[in-house]
Order: sequence, then structure tokens, then C-alpha cells
Amino acid sequence: MTILHPAITAVFIFIILSSFWEVYDERFGKKKIALWIVGFALIILGGLRGNVGADYPIYRTMYGVFFPTIDLSEVWSKMLFKDSKLDIEWGYVLLNKVVFSFGLPFFAFTLVVSILTISVRLKLFYKDSVYPVFSTLLFFIPVYFTTDNGHMRQALGMVMCVVAYQFIKTRNLWYYLLCMYIAFGFHKSTVLFLPAFWFVKIPLNSSKIFYLIIISIILSPLHIYNSFSGFLESISPQDVSNGFNGYINFEEKASTFMDGLMIVYSILLVAFDKQACQKIYYYEYMRNILVVGVCCYFIFRDNPVFATRLVGVFTTFSYLVIPNIAASLSISNKRLVHLFFVCFMIFYYFVFASYQGVAGRFTPDKYTNFLWSY
Repeated sequence: MTILHPAITAVFIFIILSSFWEVYDERFGKKKIALWIVGFALIILGGLRGNVGADYPIYRTMYGVFFPTIDLSEVWSKMLFKDSKLDIEWGYVLLNKVVFSFGLPFFAFTLVVSILTISVRLKLFYKDSVYPVFSTLLFFIPVYFTTDNGHMRQALGMVMCVVAYQFIKTRNLWYYLLCMYIAFGFHKSTVLFLPAFWFVKIPLNSSKIFYLIIISIILSPLHIYNSFSGFLESISPQDVSNGFNGYINFEEKASTFMDGLMIVYSILLVAFDKQACQKIYYYEYMRNILVVGVCCYFIFRDNPVFATRLVGVFTTFSYLVIPNIAASLSISNKRLVHLFFVCFMIFYYFVFASYQGVAGRFTPDKYTNFLWSY
């Protein structure tokens, strides 16, 4: 039986236990201390990792060899959407060059990325989820490993979309567009999130959500995305190194595995929409974003890369929606929903460890950390 490194496993167990504390004991509100401990651990495990995660070797080479040779004029041209020889997003290049300018090694850069992505995510969870530790549990596998510790450009782009969500709530269009511009500078796939500012205002209810999901499932075998596949392929996360190939073989398995999870999301969205709308502030906004993610997942289902990664910025909001739905239910139903997802995440832990955990070097024999391994 394959497991993740003991340090990672210990954090996973701590998150589970803290989520029980959070859901079963609400006398003192959100458990900030537990969230601080988890956040610190996730930053250390991800930020100081050594040769761990998809694309780590090529990103390390880019940091110390390729990016220092890039003239800032090329970055500037890329920022202004002018012709440029730069094939990678300007935001990621600029962040690399800033960290490198201080003469710091690559693990300092990964630490900066982890601080940015983890702190922003956990701040979102604390602000917009009734149960932020529960939200962190849902995020931990697989997103923490595949994006924050793998495809770092996409992680940075997704986090800027998280920041942009705050301006969706306040209806501040200009700040929203600024965040989306920066997000696009880290990863071009984030352009799909741009319409979120407007579609969060679309009135939905249980019936409409049900029919939208059913229509999406019906459309799945028709492969309608082929009509605009050129655009989708142009914004898909690139295979920048052989390290990514270790994950490719699991994309189809992940897509099939995710079917069950999306069905569970669908059931919860339809069954408990009214209760959540009545009790959770801005629930309609985060719900609409997740509904788009679920529908796009089913439409893209026969393309594993599109289904599991292009819709990631939308399904990220499940980490808010699911705990908030649970919080709107009776005590017994709330605990049942929480227990279901705890069991699911434990199951997912072993599935992930056997496939992506091995490919990404997160197992005991391969995971290394500069804090204790070098």
C-alpha cells in the first residue's frame, strides 16, 4: 500500500481531526489557530520541497539559466500584448526575475510561491467559508499537490482569480479586471474565469441547476467543445517538461474518478440550494461559479485534460460551497455531509498516493525537503 511522506500524512491527519473539532464544536467560532498551523505546515512542505512535483526540474532550470537572460523589454512587450519572443507568461517570468535578482536559490522562489498561494487560499477559506478547515481538507488532495506543488503558474493564476472574487462580491469591475489581467499574466487559462463577474448575478434555483447539469451530461458525448478546440488548446496548461508526463497517464483515470465527485456536488447543489441561500452570505455567487464548473466538467468529460484542469478555477469554489451547504443543514445532516467527505478524502489519499503521489515524488522514498534533507 502506497502512502505519502510521513510529514505530509501527519498534516493530513491533523486537518481531519481539526475539521471534526470545527464542525462538532462551534462554541468559539472558526478555529483560527488550527488554520494557522495547517497554513504554516503547507507552506513549509511545499515551499521548501526539493525536486518534488511535476515540472520541478525544468522550472528550476528556467529560474537559474533561462529567465536571467531574458531582457525586461520582452517582458514589457508581453505585458502589453505586443509581439514577443517570450513563450511563457510575463507574470511568472517577472516574479522569477525579482526573486533571482536578490541572488536567492530556487527553493526561495518556491517558498515565495507557496506563501502567496497558500496564504491567499486560506484567507479566502477563513473569510467565505463557515468551516475553513473543512475547506482546506477538500483542497488538500489533489489541488495542493498538482498545482501549488506542481504547475505553479496555474496555481498563481488561480489564486489571482480568488482575489478577483472579492471584487465580484463588492461589484468593483475595475479592480476585478486588474486582478484578471494579473491572473492572465501567470496563466492564460484563467481567461475562462473572466465572465464570472456577470454570470454570478444570473438567478438560479434547484430546478434550473438540475436542468443545466442534465443538459451538460447530454451534451458530453457530442463533443461540442471540438468546435472551439483551437481556442481551448491554446489556453490549456502546457506540457513544459517530461515531469508533466508522469501525471498525463492519470488524467483519464482522474476524469473517470471525478465523475462520482461531480455527481455528489450536483446532488448537494440541487437538494440544499434553498437552505444555503437563506443562511450563507454570497452563497448565490459561489454557487453559480461552481455550477459553471460542474457543467463544463461534464461537457468536457471526454477530454481528460480539459475536464480535470481547464475547469479547475471554477471547481475550486467547491471548497467554499460544500462546507457552507453543510453549515446550512441540521446538526445531524451537517455531520453526515462532513463525515462523507472525510471518508472520501481518506479514500482519495490512497488513490492519489498510488498514482500522482508516486509520479510527483511525494512518497516516503522520494520526497525531500530543504528543512531536513539537505
